[in-house]
Amino acid sequence: MEEPTDGRGMHPREIDRRTFVSAAVGLAGSAHLSGFASAWDPSPASPEIDAFIRDRMDTYDIAGVAACLVKNDRVVWSNTYGFANLERELPMSLDWVQNICSISKTFTTTALMQLWEQGRFQLDDDVSDYMSFPVRNPNHPDVPITFRLLLTHRSSIRDGEWYGRMYRCGDPAVTLGDWIEGYLQPGGRFHDEQENFQEWAPNDRWEYNNVAFGLLAYLVEQMSGENFADYCRTRIFEPLRMNDTSWYLADVDLSRHVVPYTFVDGGEVRSPTWGGRPLGVILEGSGSTVPEGDGHHASCAYNHPNFPDGFLRTSVRQLSWFARAYLNGGELDGRRILEESTIREMLQPQSVEASRTQGLTWYAGAPVRGREVWGHGGSDPGINTDIRMVPDQGISAIAFINTWGGNPSQITQRLLEEAPNF
Repeated sequence: MEEPTDGRGMHPREIDRRTFVSAAVGLAGSAHLSGFASAWDPSPASPEIDAFIRDRMDTYDIAGVAACLVKNDRVVWSNTYGFANLERELPMSLDWVQNICSISKTFTTTALMQLWEQGRFQLDDDVSDYMSFPVRNPNHPDVPITFRLLLTHRSSIRDGEWYGRMYRCGDPAVTLGDWIEGYLQPGGRFHDEQENFQEWAPNDRWEYNNVAFGLLAYLVEQMSGENFADYCRTRIFEPLRMNDTSWYLADVDLSRHVVPYTFVDGGEVRSPTWGGRPLGVILEGSGSTVPEGDGHHASCAYNHPNFPDGFLRTSVRQLSWFARAYLNGGELDGRRILEESTIREMLQPQSVEASRTQGLTWYAGAPVRGREVWGHGGSDPGINTDIRMVPDQGISAIAFINTWGGNPSQITQRLLEEAPNF
């Protein structure tokens, strides 16, 4: 397997649990204001929220938390807790960037739906019509795979063994196009009929899938004629002034990159699993590695060839601008990224038999005070993230955690419940 071209990640080190807990539970930081500052109110004290989050940190051995609450087109509450970097005792920040995991899928979908607005494709079109090769499940070669099926996890494409093997420090050496063609095309470098595709046919079932969003990003490239990362920068990040947001580590300030931590307790590795094995930590030169010894273990700053599914780097502050744009019908401070009707289309329940109410990428969460909630969570080695929105109330909550297993949806749910108090 080729090594990535950029390996400027942070080096792993085990952290003593007792030192971590005593420091993290007592520390709350705040960051400087930057960009759209007029929409960021000074945060009122909220001992109840602080106590709730610190309890979650203690329960799940979380290194750091950054969170905010958006209401009436303003951030009305925000706070940080614990550390972005335990080794250097650097506090968590609203402005430090980290991988936001599968929240990234909402940006990929935003890019795609901009092209849908332009009439470049229809949701029920066969994606093969927009590719240089047919995209088919070899078990069901006559059944088309459509844009809608990809957006709703019903394509029958599977995250195979190759996906789990491609985590690496730094940016990927394999391009998005080479990865997607190699994964889906018979005879490709990463192709495996049994591993890469389900036995069931497209549209028969729902099963969460990451590779589908790499394919959707590649389709954006095919239809727009632009590199996907460049497309997102000019069509989404720059209009929203998300200047510290990027798909590539080479484009972000790694001195302000949150360190991801995997916690080991009594030999139990708290980590996403792949093929029945914990992904553990991502290390220079070895990729996914199961750490030894109890405590917090640091991963490098890592990326993946299928980056459009979960490897966008941004901060809590800048993600709040994206949330405000969605709550404002696709516009922020006169800069539009989507039409309001497009957002309504994305937040419509699809006819999907699944464990959750599925929209176009976004999914419905537990209602708050009888109001519909839409959002997306994310999980990768050392990281958990969550964003929730109550569209008809103009409310959104965001939480970033840099220790896997911390369940940030508990924090965002609590923030939505507390919104009337702000």
